[in-house]
Amino acid sequence: MAEIPSPAGDAGNTKRPLWPVHPAAAFAVALVGLLVVAVIAFFLPKRHPRGLPDDAALRSAALDVSGLVSVRTNALRWRAELLGGEPANRAADRAMLERVAAARERLRNAQHRGDARVLAARAALDLAAHDFPRAISRYRRACELEPHYGEGRLGAGVALALEADRTPEPFQSRSLRLQAVAQFAMVDSLDREYPLALYDRARVLRELGREREARFWGTRAAAAEPAGPWAEALRRDSLAN
Repeated sequence: MAEIPSPAGDAGNTKRPLWPVHPAAAFAVALVGLLVVAVIAFFLPKRHPRGLPDDAALRSAALDVSGLVSVRTNALRWRAELLGGEPANRAADRAMLERVAAARERLRNAQHRGDARVLAARAALDLAAHDFPRAISRYRRACELEPHYGEGRLGAGVALALEADRTPEPFQSRSLRLQAVAQFAMVDSLDREYPLALYDRARVLRELGREREARFWGTRAAAAEPAGPWAEALRRDSLAN
C-alpha cells in the first residue's frame, strides 16, 4: 500500500508546540488582569449607604409616615430611614395603613431609580403593607446595587422571615428562614443595623432549632446593647448569658 506523502513544507519530524503562543499569552494576561481587579476591590473602601437621597417624592412620603406608623414584625427588630428609624412593633391601625398606601403611591414618581436607598424606601412601605414578596424583591435589588447596605440586608432578612411565618409548607418556610439568617449575617459591624441583625439572627436560628448558634449570636447581641431592653429580652428567653 503506497504511503501518503506528507504535506509540502512539512519539516519531517519537527514537532509543533502543543499550545499556540498567542492564545496562551492572552490567557495569562487575562488571569493577571482578574487578579489586579480582585486586589483593587479588596483594598477599596466599602460603600455603606445611609439616609435618603434628596428627592421631592421621598420627602413628601417621609412626612406622611416618619414616626407615624407601627409595623408588626413578630419577634424581630427592624428599622427603615423612611419610617424614621425603628418603628413600634405592633399592628398598624386603618389610618396608618392608609398613610402607607398614600406614600407607596407617591414613591411611584421618585427619581434616582438606580439608587439603592430609593429601592429600600419602597421596600419598607411594601413590608409595612404586608406585601412581603415585593419587599423581598426590592430589598434584594438594593443589595445587588450596594452589597454592603445595612438597611437593605436587614430589611431583606426581616421580610423573608415574615414571609416564612405565613408559609404553610414546612420545607419552604425553613428555606426562607435560612435565607433570612444569611441576610442578617451580611450586615456589617459598621452599620447601625448591626445590633438589630444580631438580635434577629438569634431569634430566627432558634426558630430553626439551632439552639447553640442562637445562644451564641444572642450573647453577641446582648453585648452590643447591654443596657437596653433588647438584652433583657434575650436573657429572659435564654438566648444570652
